[in-house]
Amino acid sequence: MFGYLTRYRQGNGRKRQPVQQSTHEPYTHTLGSIIWTALLRLGITIFIAWYLKDHFSIYSEWWLVTGLAIYGIAIYPAQIQYEYFKLNNRRLIEDTLCSSCRHYRPENLHCTLLDEHISEHYLPCEGEEWEPKDLEVE
Repeated sequence: MFGYLTRYRQGNGRKRQPVQQSTHEPYTHTLGSIIWTALLRLGITIFIAWYLKDHFSIYSEWWLVTGLAIYGIAIYPAQIQYEYFKLNNRRLIEDTLCSSCRHYRPENLHCTLLDEHISEHYLPCEGEEWEPKDLEVE
């Protein structure tokens, strides 16, 4: 876990220098933040479309432009964010202690028992409240 703090890089015969830490921020969005931003974009798009309704001479054109705007501004970005969310959190969803607990909801990385989000470095119960998932045998 702390390997990046102890590794050193040899620099052209000069004294050893610590490895530079990555400035890449971890992906911190949750499912709730993705839905919230999508609803916010949807509301703004509908308000602007309603405001511009009088500027279209043909009513069916307004519906077409509004539908495309709703998809392009609200729905499509939310789909992309959700796929990115699943891709970046796949290891957290599948390989943590919480992933085998019955209180864990992988859709939003949430522990329902303690009502907290989990991360790679934070388990809400620290494993003390862990209960195995029920095996559904058919």
